[in-house]
Amino acid sequence: MLTRCWSSHYTVCRAAIATQRRFVSKKSATNSLTGALCVIGDEILSGKTLDINSFYFAKRCFELGVQVEKIEIVPDQYESISNSLQRLSQNHDIVFTSGGIGPTHDDITYDAVSRAFGSKLAYHEDTLARMRRIMKSRGSLTMPDPQGTAEQIAMARMALLPANAQVVYPCEEYWVPVVSVMGRVHVFPGIPKLFENLVDAYLPELVARLSGKTVLAFTRALVGIQQRESAIAPILDKLQERYAPMGVKIGSYPDWVPKKQPTTNEVSSDWKPTVVVSVVGKNKEQVEAYSRLHQ
Repeated sequence: MLTRCWSSHYTVCRAAIATQRRFVSKKSATNSLTGALCVIGDEILSGKTLDINSFYFAKRCFELGVQVEKIEIVPDQYESISNSLQRLSQNHDIVFTSGGIGPTHDDITYDAVSRAFGSKLAYHEDTLARMRRIMKSRGSLTMPDPQGTAEQIAMARMALLPANAQVVYPCEEYWVPVVSVMGRVHVFPGIPKLFENLVDAYLPELVARLSGKTVLAFTRALVGIQQRESAIAPILDKLQERYAPMGVKIGSYPDWVPKKQPTTNEVSSDWKPTVVVSVVGKNKEQVEAYSRLHQ
């Protein structure tokens, strides 16, 4: 029986299920930083807006070797946000938020973060100055001013930050900061483009600083199999038990068809797997060796 294997390098191989060969690791599992995301917004919970920030956060954490353990979606309510962040920050090394930053009444993330960690809100003068400079360069005629018109006050509300926070500007082209509280909770905007660019600029440095060493990313291999999932379940059970102490995770996903089928002289172009087995770990050699076990 033929299968296909797509590793992180998109290699294609011919394989058959086998259980006789044993795999011995030369290394123990690498401890990982843990991550969590709190997505904030009634629009997510009501189905009005599709949350894509969770996917991006998990993807970038995977690439940087951070084990995402929790993603929560909460409404625009002080208690819900505060409770989520207190709980997540007690159990995870890195906690990001997404959403709830803006000039309107339902943008309460900064206030909720402040309440959760015993702080008060205060206008952040550097952020106000940055807002004015960048808005002026883009031709805006209205500037944020805590003592100005109703519109100016609303704009300035986006610089009303927890007084005990650390404030950094990862992207020079944006006035939007990343606000960090207690060293673990990091507040991000919910607009996907802003979220993605700020995460790209901020997360790698944060992970390197917290880990104190070179970042070791996760590696994923995908093995396509033409069998029922129930038929391979006993084999996968044994393999997971064997490799779990090495930090390797094995999962299976039925009815998966890749968007573009690679072709080789070994596998017909109309070949499609009925189950894809996912192998994830930080030791690239271990992960790729598992993919070759079936050869």
